[in-house]
Amino acid sequence: MFSDSPPTTDQQESKSPTKAKDGYFQCGFCKRHYNRADHLIRHVRSHTREKPYVCDVCDKGFARPDLLKRHAAGHANDRDRKRKRSSSIAKQSRVSQACKTCASSKLKCDEEKPCKRCRERNLQCDWQDIPQDSSPEPPQKNEGERQTTYLPVDLISTVAFSPMPTPLEDFPQTNAMLMTPQGPPLDPLLSPVVPTGGERPPIDYGVSPTDQESGIFSVDGTFFPNFIPDSLISSLGRYNDPFDPSSLIAEFTPYGALENPALDFSLTDGDFGLIDLYNSGSLIPGFENDQDRFDADSGIGIGAEAYHRSSLSAWKPLQEDRAFADHENLSIPQAIDSPEVATERQILSERLSASSRDLIFGLVLEISREANLHRIMKSFPSTELLDGLIQQFFEYQTQSVVSFIHAPTFRPNSEHPSILAGVAAAGAVRSHIPTIRKLGYALLEIVRMYMPIKYESDNSSTRDLRTSQTYALNIEIGVWSGNRRKTEIAESFSQPLITMLRRGLRFRRSMYSNIIPQAEDSDEVLERKWREWIEQESFKRLVYQMFVHDSQTAITLNVNPLISYADLELPLPSARSLWEAKSAKEWKQLYGVMTPERIPSLADLLRDMSQLSLLQDRIDTQFSILALLNGLSALINECHRLKFISSNSKHWHALVTSSRQQELDQALQRFRMVCSELRVPPRPEIVLVCEAVSMLLHMSLEELQLFAGKEDRQEARRVYNSALEWISSTDSRRAIWHAGQTIRAARQMAPGSLTGFLAIGVFYASLAFWSYGVVSRAKNTRLTGSPASQASIQGPIVFLDGEEVAEVSKFVTLGCGRPALEGPNGPVFLSDTGLTMQVAQRALHADTSDSTPPLSQSLSQLMTDLAHCVRSSSS
Repeated sequence: MFSDSPPTTDQQESKSPTKAKDGYFQCGFCKRHYNRADHLIRHVRSHTREKPYVCDVCDKGFARPDLLKRHAAGHANDRDRKRKRSSSIAKQSRVSQACKTCASSKLKCDEEKPCKRCRERNLQCDWQDIPQDSSPEPPQKNEGERQTTYLPVDLISTVAFSPMPTPLEDFPQTNAMLMTPQGPPLDPLLSPVVPTGGERPPIDYGVSPTDQESGIFSVDGTFFPNFIPDSLISSLGRYNDPFDPSSLIAEFTPYGALENPALDFSLTDGDFGLIDLYNSGSLIPGFENDQDRFDADSGIGIGAEAYHRSSLSAWKPLQEDRAFADHENLSIPQAIDSPEVATERQILSERLSASSRDLIFGLVLEISREANLHRIMKSFPSTELLDGLIQQFFEYQTQSVVSFIHAPTFRPNSEHPSILAGVAAAGAVRSHIPTIRKLGYALLEIVRMYMPIKYESDNSSTRDLRTSQTYALNIEIGVWSGNRRKTEIAESFSQPLITMLRRGLRFRRSMYSNIIPQAEDSDEVLERKWREWIEQESFKRLVYQMFVHDSQTAITLNVNPLISYADLELPLPSARSLWEAKSAKEWKQLYGVMTPERIPSLADLLRDMSQLSLLQDRIDTQFSILALLNGLSALINECHRLKFISSNSKHWHALVTSSRQQELDQALQRFRMVCSELRVPPRPEIVLVCEAVSMLLHMSLEELQLFAGKEDRQEARRVYNSALEWISSTDSRRAIWHAGQTIRAARQMAPGSLTGFLAIGVFYASLAFWSYGVVSRAKNTRLTGSPASQASIQGPIVFLDGEEVAEVSKFVTLGCGRPALEGPNGPVFLSDTGLTMQVAQRALHADTSDSTPPLSQSLSQLMTDLAHCVRSSSS
């Protein structure tokens, strides 16, 4: 059994660690600090020996309710209840008192007189003449501190309020404040003070049966701290305010409490929850909370509003969001639906006929039963406009790296209306006319709602080439639409198509036979072989197109890819010249000059990249390079996720992830060396993807987006230390170097060609610049008290979007130099985040006008908002 006797003042001071001064609540006797008010209340009772919790059987008092509960469990039968004292007057001061001998030895003394200890040692048990106030004197103040005198707490507990409101002058004047090392003065918790030399107001030392239950200082022995604001407990009167008992009834005192003084008025967990909330500083009147100012200075979450307005944020469905919301855009004004809009260049072998246009219109009528059919019937796009959109799609495909629908064998008047609507939608969403783009997204909804009907009506269509191509077009348009609803729907619909291709064994080499034209083949046999080869090649290109799309979507949405690079054992796409052959005879002629070697798969390329240069005549080099890059990006994604679980882990070593990152960096260097040996250099979009992937290797995209405010400030504060570690490492300088090269590659592309993941890559480069500038400024402010200017930084100017010269190596390795971009009027340093974002926005070839595609428009606006956030926080 632990002793109930209070420790001495020396013991209290010896037990007061230095870190205890961090508490807001200070004891008036020994100066100890506590972080919680209930801890201070329990501590003060060790000085006053107050025991407000009384046993109703034996009248024994306890300082804590849990000790009383443990004691009460010992009264097991009525014989114990006979020990109850006959006195009807409740204890009004202390509930128990030690004898002189036990008190001098600071030992526990029981209720029986003489006590057990005195009886065993044959000592005289004298207890009647012990003074009531034996509390130790409060320690003296040091020089320079406020001179205050503390009232004994046991006197406070005896102050009783009268039933009627008491004038203010009848209460002790406690205007002095308790100084804490953490901030502004706080009211003393349990030790009201009066200025030294002042007259102490008269205090009634009389005791009434309700002293322990009434009064603001003590409720059943538990004190209400003075720091609770009136806004939290409006009915709680202060010790220097007139007391109105009626004010307790409505909000604070339970029904009937004033009639029953025996009710327990101890502070509950909810009361102390309010105390803790107040103790946090956010609700203390006059307490200065520097969290928002710290966030602004460090850049934490200052782009939260910008992210929430962009298309990269999460979609919050509304009641008006539904499938038929875009169907009113299926009608086109006469001024738009004109022959001038249709392209004059004919890519396909035939034009769309009026009957095929009617089939597309019939599909729209079948799906759009809830739309305004009269308006659609009156202004549905003409045959010329739909044919022009289909021709534009195939023209774009001839200029793109990825081509998976064979144009020479595509007959618009022989195809199903769903594939015609899908191709027309893919051509329309790339238009610079907003009305045409809206038509494309409306056709997208028609095709999306029709696909389940077709699959369920005929399950064999799950293995059909045209149906799978239509599905792939639908997913690609939706993900890169810049519309959060369409992006989420397209992401959720990606899994079925990938499953159908995998279950159809389209990922395996065994499904692709080696079709070789022979010299003795007749025209009929040659035509049949060519058609079979086209179908196989179309499936190969569809699989690799979905792999590239899935990998880029995983990077953008920060999710795991659905297709593993290790699963793709099918051959790489064949040479582009074979794919674009317009007839069987042309195909046979081109095939004859090629070496009949085995075409490797993506898994083979990841094992040995040199096969790219060895077989560049047999494979589609540009498409294969892009697939290989996205395979490396999947490996980088895995590395980041392994790094996430290995940080501060007991089971994973950080050396493993560091070694893996170096391996991937070397793999990217080997990739560049292999590409430099090709006869046809990689196209600008491939260079852009390569630099973006290299940039992502050296930065955590998810953490930088959280730091910028993608979710909220709570998540931004969580990753702030990671951002500081990143800015101090060489990874940050490598990341911004590759980000500068990404901007350089974007400038070499034609306006309007930066769509989809290419536009996302440019934005991620700008985010790397933004994060580097903001975190660097926060770090300098944290160390020196003010952000460093470019004039104070020594070293040459390093242009991140220029050639790789010696100064670049010094900057990346040693941090020597001032990173900058080439601006229209000279160098733009990364410390100037506003101008830096303008340079990146100019490279995107986008603005906020309606002529810009929605995704590029949203990214451009997000860049502008992020730059504005930094300027606002700096002002």
